[in-house]
Amino acid sequence: MTGSDRDLFASFAPNERALLAWVAPQLDAAAIEEIAEADYGVDVPEYRRALTDLVHSPWLPDDLRRDPAEVLALTRWTTPAGRRDHLRRLFACTLLVRAVTAGGNPVDSLAPLVDSAWELGEPARDAAVRFLAWCRLNLPGDWRDDSSAPVFLTLAVLLLSAETATAAALAAVLVEELDAVLTDPELPWRRRPRSPLYVRRDTDSASTRRLWSALVTRCLVDNPAVVDPRLTALGRALDGNAATPITELRALFTGTT
Repeated sequence: MTGSDRDLFASFAPNERALLAWVAPQLDAAAIEEIAEADYGVDVPEYRRALTDLVHSPWLPDDLRRDPAEVLALTRWTTPAGRRDHLRRLFACTLLVRAVTAGGNPVDSLAPLVDSAWELGEPARDAAVRFLAWCRLNLPGDWRDDSSAPVFLTLAVLLLSAETATAAALAAVLVEELDAVLTDPELPWRRRPRSPLYVRRDTDSASTRRLWSALVTRCLVDNPAVVDPRLTALGRALDGNAATPITELRALFTGTT
């Protein structure tokens, strides 16, 4: 990441605790109990104690390979039916995105985090942007283990900031990072996916890819508040609906940053 790119992410006032500090106080005892019961009702007292500690902790954990990682991961895969469900999922994904986990693929947790933050609206979106900007600058947990993963952090910040004046600059950074991934000789190729987000990745589940595609469409393509046609073009390329070469995407944003 260049110095100007770091300055761009620093402009969001990055804060590791911003999102946890917003979502944790909104989880009552019943919400904690529901997360604790996610593992088919197994070991609920142990999970409840661990979750309660996390809700009241001033810091996010560095490692979540043991309790209560299982119920957090299961909560991550739920389909929220309303605000209460989104809060539980946002809490779970905040912890999973930050920490080292047994699964080791933080991109799977990042997509539902963005989805829930978007659905909850402000101030959840702003808190998520500040947290994810911190993650992009610091690459905690599992983010350094796969060189094709950090681009999704940039994408996440872009999607949640698509309606702001910084969106084009973020898009320019995203395209440069994606170009670096596509030309990295050390990464495997998967030619089946149409979106350039996935041609160098063999770890993402189909559900994760579908959610990212839906998020890109919702935030960049079908969002009436996005008036920059370059962002719409980028969105169509990322969701796989337009086969736009990366060179053309780079040309769209040349000189933006």
